[in-house]
Amino acid sequence: MNWIHIINDELPRLRLYASAIFGGPAEGDLAVEAALGDLFEGHLADPLDRALLYRLLDRQARSLAGMPASERVELLKHLAGFEADEAHGIVQWDSLSPLRSVS
Repeated sequence: MNWIHIINDELPRLRLYASAIFGGPAEGDLAVEAALGDLFEGHLADPLDRALLYRLLDRQARSLAGMPASERVELLKHLAGFEADEAHGIVQWDSLSPLRSVS
């Protein structure tokens, strides 16, 4: 089981647990968000950046959507607000090494 499945399966219970501990859903959600942030910071080798999310999504899109790289670059520029060099870097990225757990 990977982190996505664990988080997906446990998120409702995490939220309930945190809500009970912190006295309400809003406070509980803030605590869950902080805990997940700690998890990601502790298990990702590099600092998070906005482009990383798009790199991961684009990596999936390459095999599933079949859209040419040039079109994905244009979407990244116009829909997500990336500069041309950033958009090209996202589309060309093909490494999961920054996402490996720190030992």
